[in-house]
Amino acid sequence: MLIAAASLAAGCRREPLPATGPGQSQPAGGPANGAAAPVEAPAAGQPTSPAANPSPSPEPSVTLRVVDKDGLSAVLERHRGKVVLVDFWATWCAPCVALLPHTIELGRKFGARGLVVVAVSIDDAADEAAVRETLAESGASGEQYLASYGVGPAAFEAFGIDDGALPHLKLYDREGRLHRAISSGGKPLDKAAIDRAVEDVLE
Repeated sequence: MLIAAASLAAGCRREPLPATGPGQSQPAGGPANGAAAPVEAPAAGQPTSPAANPSPSPEPSVTLRVVDKDGLSAVLERHRGKVVLVDFWATWCAPCVALLPHTIELGRKFGARGLVVVAVSIDDAADEAAVRETLAESGASGEQYLASYGVGPAAFEAFGIDDGALPHLKLYDREGRLHRAISSGGKPLDKAAIDRAVEDVLE
């Protein structure tokens, strides 16, 4: 996974993949009718990652589901009544990986006040093992998501990431309305500013 040197201090942009034809933006076997579908587990006895090693202590359990635009809307509807912070990230984006533990921790810190953090990876299906590993290392647990579109402009368009850069956060109020989009815009995201935005909508 190649990361441009400039992305280490700014928002990440990955070279777009060749455009796909109608109906080809989603990997074969992806979700139908917008429903989130579980990623197939590796065959018994097969490692989830070439670099994976047994850990002496149990890692947080992560259920990784494939999601498209409609599927994410269904997730937001399921959490209506709570504040939802969606973190669009990718394993190939160093600032995303650095920010992910902070957003995951926000979910624990403000969970009792009604915050839910949803992480959506903009990675290719072939990178599923790396996505799982990064989520586990970031302290994630429960249901998290892998975009069905893979890496390329289709994912950014579907999820409304207008500047085409990651990391990108969307903050929704208790009625499911978009309260604020926090774009990297070629600049690092301010963790303190994210915290203030979350606390503002929780009040």
